[in-house]
Amino acid sequence: MDTIKIVVWDAVGNVMWGVPEWESRDERSKQQMLEEDPAGSAHAPSWRQLFEGMSTNLVHVKSAEELDAQIADADFLITHKVRVPAEVMLRGRKLRLVQHLGYDDRGIPYDAVRELGVPCAATPLVNYFAVAEHCFALILNHLKQMPAQRESMRTRAYLNRAWGTHRGLQMACDQTLGLLGFGEIGRYMARMAASFNMKVLFWDIVRFPKLEQEFGVHYVEWDELWKQSSIVSVHLALNDKTTGIIGAHEISLMKPGALFMNTARGKLVDQAALTTALRERRITGALDVFDPEPIPTDDPLHALHEDLSFNVSLTPHSAWQSPWTHVRDSLGIWNNVLRVLRGEEALHLVR
Repeated sequence: MDTIKIVVWDAVGNVMWGVPEWESRDERSKQQMLEEDPAGSAHAPSWRQLFEGMSTNLVHVKSAEELDAQIADADFLITHKVRVPAEVMLRGRKLRLVQHLGYDDRGIPYDAVRELGVPCAATPLVNYFAVAEHCFALILNHLKQMPAQRESMRTRAYLNRAWGTHRGLQMACDQTLGLLGFGEIGRYMARMAASFNMKVLFWDIVRFPKLEQEFGVHYVEWDELWKQSSIVSVHLALNDKTTGIIGAHEISLMKPGALFMNTARGKLVDQAALTTALRERRITGALDVFDPEPIPTDDPLHALHEDLSFNVSLTPHSAWQSPWTHVRDSLGIWNNVLRVLRGEEALHLVR
């Protein structure tokens, strides 16, 4: 039996997160998974179980140089959040499949892949789609004031208002959504916003002319996004260049009462400046991430969340949903590899 060589270059870790040995998962994750699916251990096979009975050589690399040293005799290349140089890709003459995790596949040199004649697949990131869904739940929660309406029903305060009304409700179609970052989550957000007839602006470190047309979004400069948006949603990666990128200046540019929403990383934001703006009722907020995490029990954001008049919503970094999203992401990749090994066509091919 020939050995199957699989090279993985993943800057984050998502490729393998969903397929560890069941016994190696932390107890809280296992407990949650079993609560959501009593047959959890059977429905979350490990990588070893998936490739049981096969002779495999799984190689993880951390740089283009390491990839260059491994790709010549590789059967499969799996990538995520990296940029593969074209000259390195062209050395992969034995490749049977190039597999990218996520639709945001800008790191794949497609001219080189086509020259090799190798199929390339980009499987969706379920984790990211879950985040986009969570974002829209927060947006609609904000626009329709669901916490305040629930309290109105609980206290019977509706008896003091005209029946069938609640003050301050807003229509999504009247909003301008500003996306900070137009990667995979931002693109899911744009798709959802289109169904609500929302105007969508975006800023990213690079422009995407083809995607702007495809998704019906408009690129604006950094300050303009803050000025023009009634909802600002953060979808930036955290790195040395983006840590603390959002501060008092950006927050001061926002429209009065605009919604600031962060489901990315807490360290992107000057949390003290944000808390001040929320406390002074200059803006409203919906936050899933904090600095530090878990958010301390005495953090002043809790008080703003608990007083419904501030229109601040907090969730406990749950936008990604659960360990099952990682399982689904990883299985999407590895089941595609298994399809090719069985002689079947891979799913989610990029033509």
